[in-house]
Amino acid sequence: MIICPSYQSDSIKLNGYIYNGKQNQLCKKCVSQFVLHAENKVITQQQKALVDKLLLERISLAGIARALEVSQVWLQGYISKL
Repeated sequence: MIICPSYQSDSIKLNGYIYNGKQNQLCKKCVSQFVLHAENKVITQQQKALVDKLLLERISLAGIARALEVSQVWLQGYISKL
């Protein structure tokens, strides 16, 4: 039985897939979306320091994201905060 993490309801609908192929769920009561067993990757301070160095070397954002295995969305947000 799948239960909504925010509303604790069991009225759940399948709502497609996210970018990595995991099933997206939709709560019919609170209309929030969630994924079961989500894998949140933590970016270490060493990786952030390496991103800073690669940015100074004018490496493309796509290249940095591929090399460090981080998402381009996270990378754009990190650059915006700098």
